Amino acid sequence: MASEQQMKNPLLVGRAIRAQLEHEVPRDLPLERDFREGTDYTITDHVQDLHSKLTKEPRTLELFRSLVTHLHAFARETLPTHDEWTKTIKFLTRCGKESNEYKNEFILLSDTLGFSALIDELNHPKPPGATESCEEGPFWTEDMPEVPSGSTIATPDTTGENLFFAATIKNTKGEGIKGATIDVWQADGDGVYDVQEIEKQGTNDRARIHAEDSGYFSYRGILPTAYPIPSDGPVGEMLHLLGRHPHRSSHLHFLLKAPGYDELTTALYPAHSPFLGTDPVFATKKSLICDVKPETDPKRWAEMGYKRDEVRNGRVWVWKYDFVLASQDEVRELKELQRKNPKTKL
Repeated sequence: MASEQQMKNPLLVGRAIRAQLEHEVPRDLPLERDFREGTDYTITDHVQDLHSKLTKEPRTLELFRSLVTHLHAFARETLPTHDEWTKTIKFLTRCGKESNEYKNEFILLSDTLGFSALIDELNHPKPPGATESCEEGPFWTEDMPEVPSGSTIATPDTTGENLFFAATIKNTKGEGIKGATIDVWQADGDGVYDVQEIEKQGTNDRARIHAEDSGYFSYRGILPTAYPIPSDGPVGEMLHLLGRHPHRSSHLHFLLKAPGYDELTTALYPAHSPFLGTDPVFATKKSLICDVKPETDPKRWAEMGYKRDEVRNGRVWVWKYDFVLASQDEVRELKELQRKNPKTKL
């Protein structure tokens, strides 16, 4: 084991290390045994031993112990060549270099490998009957205009056909939830979000809605259409290599909050949309697919709050859904069950 004096000896260590030692002296350990693949002490054992002796924070040690175990097991199972390893490093390097505030390739990588969806499920387990969740995506914003139930959330010049959305918010006992707020945000009829149209001022196709005391809320908006995730970078190339596409189904985003209930971020999908079974970010779930039907009766338009001259193409698309929120206590119990037995099926 090197002493502090050895570490500061210019005969043994260079200038850069000596400069760093002014702030922190690392703990050094002797190399007591050799490690080699095919023996009873491999590189995996050595890495784990080193971490167990040097890592102070228990959770950090737990995470890296599992990471090293699975990463090394992957290498032994697949036997990647040096060339494949080099290509992987270059791919990950590009993910970093080509990321910016509008497009994070690493988040896209996590999304397109199903890792983001898994993290969400693990952090928000659901009791039977509760609405399933998904990641919020990159287009949620804090500056949602607050409106009452029944409001219009799209400007008159927004591209697309009329949509009337109505929903209830209940608990797992079937009781309406009082005091709920709902953030809704979506693409327009061209598959474009307001934040992507930099030349336009203000918000559009998004709002923070205050539900009625019964848990009911509705709004008038625009029927969204499908759009692609960014595919001009390394993740897009990976999808092409895997025979996959970057196109997301049409959908509406929701963030539901209510006192005493687990926060729910989710999205709903119209059954008529393409790409439901090949969602590149694995956010589409069967229970979130809805029948959306056109209403051509002007009397029904009026009941929904539309004037006849506001309706385009002679129809309003009617979309209904019943949200079910899990209580914070229910989620806490499920997490404890998972912690005690990770293989338990919920």
